[in-house]
Amino acid sequence: MDLRVIRLVLALCVLVLPTVARAQLLSPGPLAQAHASIDGDDNCDRCHESGKQVVARLCLDCHKDLAGEIAASRGLHGRSYKGKPCEDCHVDHLGRGSKLVRWPGGAMEKLDHLQTGYALDGAHSKPTCLTCHKKTSPLGKPVFLGTSTACASCHKDPHKPTFGADCKKCHGVVDWKGFDRKAFDHALASYPLTGKHTTVACEKCHTGSPPVWKPLRSSTCDTCHADPHKGQFKAKACSACHDTGGWEVADAKMRGVHPKLSLANGHARVKCETCHDRGNDKPPSKGTACQSCHPQVHVATFGNRCESCHASIRWTGLPESTGRDNHAKTRYPLAGKHVAVACADCHPRSRPQASRFRGIAFKTCAPCHADEHKGEFAQRAGGDCAQCHTVAGFAPTTFGVTAHATTAFVLDGKHVATPCGGCHTAARPRKDLRVDKRACADCHANPHGVQFAKEMQQAGCASCHTTVDWKQSKIDHTAWPLVGVHARTPCAACHGEKKGAEPASYRGVPRACEGCHDDVHAGQFARSQPTKPCESCHQPTTFTIAATFDHKTTGYPLDGKHQPLACASCHKPVALRDGTSSVRWRLGYRACKDCHANPHREKP
Repeated sequence: MDLRVIRLVLALCVLVLPTVARAQLLSPGPLAQAHASIDGDDNCDRCHESGKQVVARLCLDCHKDLAGEIAASRGLHGRSYKGKPCEDCHVDHLGRGSKLVRWPGGAMEKLDHLQTGYALDGAHSKPTCLTCHKKTSPLGKPVFLGTSTACASCHKDPHKPTFGADCKKCHGVVDWKGFDRKAFDHALASYPLTGKHTTVACEKCHTGSPPVWKPLRSSTCDTCHADPHKGQFKAKACSACHDTGGWEVADAKMRGVHPKLSLANGHARVKCETCHDRGNDKPPSKGTACQSCHPQVHVATFGNRCESCHASIRWTGLPESTGRDNHAKTRYPLAGKHVAVACADCHPRSRPQASRFRGIAFKTCAPCHADEHKGEFAQRAGGDCAQCHTVAGFAPTTFGVTAHATTAFVLDGKHVATPCGGCHTAARPRKDLRVDKRACADCHANPHGVQFAKEMQQAGCASCHTTVDWKQSKIDHTAWPLVGVHARTPCAACHGEKKGAEPASYRGVPRACEGCHDDVHAGQFARSQPTKPCESCHQPTTFTIAATFDHKTTGYPLDGKHQPLACASCHKPVALRDGTSSVRWRLGYRACKDCHANPHREKP
């Protein structure tokens, strides 16, 4: 009969049966307390299929953690019961108080634990199951799945720092204290064993009965070893000279930390007994100062503290800073650009060592520096560079005006302010400073054309000019003396100097007043008789007619009331045809009536 029909019939019966009996109509009995939530005929297919007993696949749908163990072939179910029916060990429908587990062997404690993959040997065979399996389900039942087999999951690690999680490298399950010493890696401890320490018995350091394995003091050697030096080297640790390779094998290491005196470089080749004539742990009888073994070789007074320069125990090949810092104590202190010069430039390795630092000539620059001037100044102070240059640099030169006075061309006047490149026109750096042209015309253009050809042949420009100022000439003007206002008049006013024009005319210049000055009298004294030159009334000292002008020279003496009158009282300006005006000096009348009215005229 179809299972669905059976269920339908049963459901109809249940409706008419009392409520108390409904849940147990088809069930062989109540489920255990753990399965109480699925009790009832409607949940049969949670564990059963039609015509079958309990189906393992359905069990594992709920017990997923167990399904993982079986799939991984891990644990009791995955190793010993994989593929076997669940109901062989787990029987239900025996009531709420029944147990779901039928333990192989008849009881939990009788299970062969090897079937789980973890044998209980030695001390592990003594504890009860629940000593290790401490997890419980929500119903308070023990949970056996997922229990860790690592030692640290049950046992505290007494080792600090830890030696790792694999305790079985050293310990067994039979006796925790009886660990395998050969298997123990001392490198994991705070004090790795090296050298001769590897052959020392454990009990030599871990004393006691039984031995104490806890970390021991190991920061200094004197924890275990006596000091054979009796505190002589207490400022240094034993490891500075010795190591675990052997107490007596310390020579090479000791040289690196030798007290008071470095054993580097040159001293590295010296045997200990060469200096320590009373024993290696005793100071040399000669003393520890450098002079005890080495004679003084320096001519310069560097003092007796050789280590201030030769602390690296090298006679040569010292850092350049050492030589520079102490060069001031020699006969040739470094200054200027010499400070930055490499030592090998002056003390080359090509020179024998005995003369590399001694006997070097330095009185003149020539031993080190080539003469860039090719002997041009050989006759001046022996050609020494120092007469023009300093160690501060080749340029600028110290050769100035004073030094130039010792040459064939003395600098004076405006030549003093002329830049060197104005005459020494060679490209920089100038090394040939000779200038063959020294005449003015060699450098300066002649603005006068051929006017002074005679003078140029005799003394050149210097006939009239000086180096003080070109315009402050020393011309002899006696042929036409300059006096009065003329002495203060610029040359250009008479000689017509104009920039960009033809050369100024200094010869053939008119000497008469009218040659330079306009006739402000409108020809009164030039075109009417008697004619008079300008100088008959005017003088170079002042153009204005002096108060001492003698009016008698005009043919009309001033006397009486006429004498104090101002000139302008009679000589008044008159308008000219060209629109200008001029003072009328020649009146053309001398009678009184020409100026005065007749007060005696009879009335008509």
